[in-house]
Amino acid sequence: MSMTNRFPASTLAVAAAALIASSLAGAATLQEQSQGQVSYISGGVGSDEAEAMRKAAANYPLTLELATPQGGPRDAYVSNAQVDISDASGKPVLDMTSQGPLVLVNLPSGVYRVAVTWNGTEREKTVEVGGDRRQHLMLEFPSAPAK
Repeated sequence: MSMTNRFPASTLAVAAAALIASSLAGAATLQEQSQGQVSYISGGVGSDEAEAMRKAAANYPLTLELATPQGGPRDAYVSNAQVDISDASGKPVLDMTSQGPLVLVNLPSGVYRVAVTWNGTEREKTVEVGGDRRQHLMLEFPSAPAK
């Protein structure tokens, strides 16, 4: 008894491509960048990427979370913010534009000035990282542009 193929090869190829695409869509790929001794990941757009970044944060001494107040239980996230980090002597160690609401930064131990500008408003904080000391900065910006 011979068995015939019930599905044309093109249908099987489309089904296989859809299966591969759906499995890849669930796995967020984080791209680490570096400037000098500092490495970082920026993103967090979409739930898969945000979850992957939250898990990766354990390996980075500094996490920046950027948002605007919404007046509800969750803030609206911010991207395309200018991030400038300088060491205690004022020497710039990181100058980048965020690609999403989360920025994970791997810095050598020390004290740093973190300045983030979005929509004409700057937020500035001083942080100390090193050893087991991790920092998570939540920086909120006004929804309307600064005038």
